[in-house]
Formats: sequence, C-alpha cells, structure tokens
Amino acid sequence: MCMKKTLSVATLALAITACGSDDSNSSLQAVHSSVDAPLANVWINGDATLTGVDFGVASGYLSVPTGNNTVEVEVQLPGGATTTVIPETTLFLAEALKYTVMVVGEADSSSSNSVEALVLSRPANGSANASTFDVQVVHAAAGVPDVDLYVTEPGADINSASAVDTLAYKDDTGVLNLAAATYQIRLALAGTKTVAFDSGSVTLNANSELTIAAIPNQDSDGSSLVKLLVMDGSSYSTLYNSSEKAEIQVGHLVDDAPRVDVSLNGSEAISDLDFKEVEDYTAVDAGTYDIGVYPDNTPGSLVIDAQDVELNAGMDYGIFAIDELATIEALVVETDRRSVATSAKLSLIHAAPSASTVDVYLTASTDFASSSPAIEGFEYKADVQGIYVAAGDYYVTVTPTGTTTAAIGPAMVTLDDGVVYQAIAIDDGTGFDLIVDAITD
Repeated sequence: MCMKKTLSVATLALAITACGSDDSNSSLQAVHSSVDAPLANVWINGDATLTGVDFGVASGYLSVPTGNNTVEVEVQLPGGATTTVIPETTLFLAEALKYTVMVVGEADSSSSNSVEALVLSRPANGSANASTFDVQVVHAAAGVPDVDLYVTEPGADINSASAVDTLAYKDDTGVLNLAAATYQIRLALAGTKTVAFDSGSVTLNANSELTIAAIPNQDSDGSSLVKLLVMDGSSYSTLYNSSEKAEIQVGHLVDDAPRVDVSLNGSEAISDLDFKEVEDYTAVDAGTYDIGVYPDNTPGSLVIDAQDVELNAGMDYGIFAIDELATIEALVVETDRRSVATSAKLSLIHAAPSASTVDVYLTASTDFASSSPAIEGFEYKADVQGIYVAAGDYYVTVTPTGTTTAAIGPAMVTLDDGVVYQAIAIDDGTGFDLIVDAITD
C-alpha cells in the first residue's frame, strides 16, 4: 500500500512546476475532483504556474524540485476576482516517489465532506514491463458509499468473481501490477454484487503506469454516481458507465420559420416545436446522428439535414435551428451545466443573425453606458460558457459592438448561487429578444 495522506484545505493544492534546486527532481500530477468547486489558480514558489483548473482535469506528471516547495492556491470568483484559499504552504517532495494531488470533497458549506487535498504516492520506478502495467485505484467521490472493486475478463460473472479491494471514500488500492489485457472494471456496493459502475470492455496496455480515480459524475440524470478518470502520467481520459447517455436540448430560434419537428437518424424525436421554444434536456444514446428539421408533420421536407453529429456519453449539447428560413442551419453547442457552490454561472449564445457582432453588458442597474462590456466583440454563432456571477439582480444589455445603443434590454435577470443559466440572443421579427433559462445539471 502506498503512502496516503489528506491535507485540510479549501480547494486545489496543485504543485505543477516550481523553481528551486536543480540537483534532483520528483514528479507530481494534479487532479481537480471537487464537483462543485470553481476553477483554481496555483502559485508555486511565487509564480502563477497554473490557471483555470477545472473539474475532472488532470495535469500528467510534471517535474518538480525535490525538497521544500511553496504552494499557494486561489479560486476564481465573479468579476475576475480571486481569493486565497491556501496561504503559502511548504510541501516536501521526495526523489524516490511520484505524487498525485487530488482535490476532493464538496465546496457547499452544508456538506459533511469539506474540500481537501488527497495526496497519493507511489515509487518513482514501477514494475510495469512488456507484458504488465501498474495501476493505482482511488475512491475520490465524496458522498458515494464504500465500493468493492472488480477487475475481470469482459463478461465474467461478477457473482463468482472476487473483489480486488474494498474502497471507502479517500481509500486507494496501492500500486497493483497486472497483466496487460482487455478488462471489465466494475464497482459494486460494498458487501454486495449490486453493480454501481460498469466500464464495459477496456484495454489496459503494457508498460503503462496508471492512476484511476472514481470521481463524482456531475450528471444529475447519469447512469452512475461516478465516472473514472484514467491518468497515464502524460494525459487523461474519462470512462463513463457503459450505459451512460448524452443529453440534448433542442431550440427553435428562427423567427420566420413555422412550427417544426426534429428527427434523429430519421426518427422523430421532438414534435411541434414553435419559435422561441427551447426544450428541456433529454437523454439520448451516445453515438453519431443525422439531425433533421422539417415543417410540422412533413418529414420528407427537410429544411435542416445535419450529418454525422457526434454526441458523446456524459456530455450535454444544445441543438438549435438558427438564421432565417431561407438559410436555416443547425448550431450545435457543447454546454457547461456544472454548478459551483460559490456563485451562479451564466452562459451566452449569439443566435441573432441580423446582429453580426455585439457587446454584452451585465450591470446592476439599467445605466450601462459607463460600464465595460462583460463580453466584447461577440460574434454571431459564438458561445461563452460558464461565466461566474455573484447572486443578485442584474440587467443584461446587448449592443452593436463599440456602441451604447441597446439592441436587447436592459433585461432584468435574477441569478442564484449554485445555478447555471443560459441566455440566447435571437432575432424576433423586426427586433431582438433574449431567452433566459436555468439549465443546471
């Protein structure tokens, strides 16, 4: 079993690269796995070495000096502000070990699992060779109960299989050396054969040194409470439960188009969609789709025929009919619906074809002219995801870029902490409109 310790911190203790002695080096990879914590910036030995670290992101192993290194962490707040959550702290890193620093827990002040740093270590020189790989598995999903880990041949009967280990929150397996092969990774509720996560068939290659972390699945409609973050030392990938779906919302944003229906791979999926209607998110099987849009009840008269649109498991997408009827097209946007405990999040989509480039203001009053735009030079069909905004009442105003002539608004919106909002600018007859909805996952 490798050494493991937890550090009492408020968010991401990420030591990515540092100045110091050149005599020897250690290795460290960092992971943000606190599902409701905001983006983080990390200062190492007085330098800002990493900014905007998001949930579910891992750094890969990077070289750091052995011995003492100072780390300071701040989190991003609304309006470009930051606050220090880890005062300058000295960490000792040994040459003989590699380190994984994970941010775990929940930022919500009511949670019993406060945010902290979980530090794992393993020998710098592993046992992986031409026929085996090393792997260290860790339970890093706050609020998820103890699990039994099964690593079997694909399709093996779990009822006759033995668990590799039982993992409580923040436990890890230590470094295991296994034969390179295709496996099925399953997590069952501890002491049962009730499967809570099933990877399906996964090929794990020889000569690799893996860290696999079960982290929260932020999808409220997900097929499992966790997903697996697989880190190979230089990059990372995400394994979702084998039955995990994609989620889509569909919107009719074409002001001169009639009621429409929407098909996926030739089968009607959304019926009777009128202008300015944006459907709630719905789950669909992950895969490649041909998306068709046609006037109500006329499937043979496609006005949009978007081919080979990839919808990935665990991801959220907005699919919007935009432009004018004569030039109608589909706009597919990968949307950010992960909420954070410290603020509201606001995403904006420019779907107004008659306003090619605009500025967007977000102000506390209707008097916006003396303020700076929140988004400047916002082009048609562009989107901005996940702007942090403090809870409160605001006015959204959209102007032609470089002017203070309001094309939309000022329109009042009320934003709450822990909620994700989406605002879509559209044409509406001879004017413009703004569609604002909460889209929190």
